[in-house]
Amino acid sequence: MVRRGLAVLLGAALGFVGLTGVASPARALPTPSGYSITGVDVSYFQGPSLDWAAMARGGAKFAYIRVSEQDGRAVPHNNPDPYYATNSAGARANGLYTGAYHRARPDLSSGRQQADVLLGFAPYVADGRSLPPMLDIEWPRSDWGLDDCYNMTPAQLVAWVRDFVTEIAVRTGRQAMIYTNMNWWNPCTGSSQSFAANPLFIANYSQNPPPLPAGWASFTMWQHAAGASVPGSDFPTPDLDVFNGDHAALARLLGGPATSLLATVNNRYVTAENAGSSALIANRTVLGPWEQFDRIDAGGGFVAFRARINGRYVTAESAGAAPLIANRTAVGPWEKFRVITNTDGTTSLLSNADNRYVTAESAGTKPLIANRTAIGPWEKFRVVTPPAPVSLLAVANLRFVTAAGGGASALIATGTMTGPAQQFDQIDAGGGFVAFRARINGRYVTAESAGTAPLIANRTAVGPWEKFRVITNTDGTTSLLSNANNRYVTAESAGTKPLIANRTAIGPWEKFVPMTG
Repeated sequence: MVRRGLAVLLGAALGFVGLTGVASPARALPTPSGYSITGVDVSYFQGPSLDWAAMARGGAKFAYIRVSEQDGRAVPHNNPDPYYATNSAGARANGLYTGAYHRARPDLSSGRQQADVLLGFAPYVADGRSLPPMLDIEWPRSDWGLDDCYNMTPAQLVAWVRDFVTEIAVRTGRQAMIYTNMNWWNPCTGSSQSFAANPLFIANYSQNPPPLPAGWASFTMWQHAAGASVPGSDFPTPDLDVFNGDHAALARLLGGPATSLLATVNNRYVTAENAGSSALIANRTVLGPWEQFDRIDAGGGFVAFRARINGRYVTAESAGAAPLIANRTAVGPWEKFRVITNTDGTTSLLSNADNRYVTAESAGTKPLIANRTAIGPWEKFRVVTPPAPVSLLAVANLRFVTAAGGGASALIATGTMTGPAQQFDQIDAGGGFVAFRARINGRYVTAESAGTAPLIANRTAVGPWEKFRVITNTDGTTSLLSNANNRYVTAESAGTKPLIANRTAIGPWEKFVPMTG
């Protein structure tokens, strides 16, 4: 990523002469305090010979790699990064999570067209290893003959970014990451607050948490050094980044599916009993929130399991002497397991706490415990991927539909991130209809009072008011037609008021993007 202004001022301190020029080897800079997950970002300017093995040895866990930009020809030309494929393959081969980014030229073509360029060269795959597609929008290069804001007004730039991120959402079901800097964003977008639901990659070269552009309450990634060397790696040097969160948060950003375990001995699902307050036990016949876990890379060939119902890690309590329970806030030795693939296709878990296998004790009638020295029928599980929840992004304001007040209040499009309050199970209700069950309270969404009152998640069963038809619009967005009154659901007043089914036609307020992950 190329920057103007701040990067030039820092060039001497960091030991480089712009990313478009010839760089000299830079000293390794310390990782800012409090950030344990590190990564890099690279492009054509680092050349074709990046040492991905060395970067992995140096601790890098993720990499954003430039895939495309548009050049300044009279007829705009899609310009792929010639080293994207090599860099992406090298990073993946060495265990790094990867994401693709596009360098914006909003003066040349629409945001939608350039989003399509990115996805054309680097199609997004929801494989649990791919970071969201990213928009790099910042100062133009000095040789482009443009002012800092691409000779565009704030309104024009905001509309351009909206088109880009909406197209990414429609085509991938994920929110685009936005890479920018406060010193560019605020003056060039008029301090727009429209994109708070998009994860932010902030550029700021210091050891102190950076000031944020308008609209964002926090950042997801921070580029804290440009052209600095990674321990164990020689020139050419990447930019250095940190992730603002733990491994569980990174797993959520990666959008990997949840994991559920089915004990083969009794054909029951493992549950975090009593919403995680009791030990894990294999006694469920259907999948619900208590039976879903995030499987997280814990390093060194180990994984950890984080219960989605309470956000806590599964531990082999008392060094394996007590049953497994999801009650830990961090991963330590007792929270690590090796995944063993058996010859019959089943899976077993070997606890790091005591080097014993996890068993569904007494054929599943007692809690799971890590106390077996060999694998038998009770120590075998099948890994199951449960249906992913759906979150609805309102096109009206690029905010997520939320079951406010834990489901006690009406649905409203105010969410800037996804959690249980923004997640719904979409259920086949028969006859071409679907129903939405809110994960925050397990209740179904209803078009209250036959659609004359706002939507609210308060029903225990599906009746006529709880059924909706999903309409796919020509632009890839979705609209919801209520069975209660044959009216479309709207994010009233551009999302500032609750959702209600009272529209006879589809406009911007009646469009949503189903999101996963």
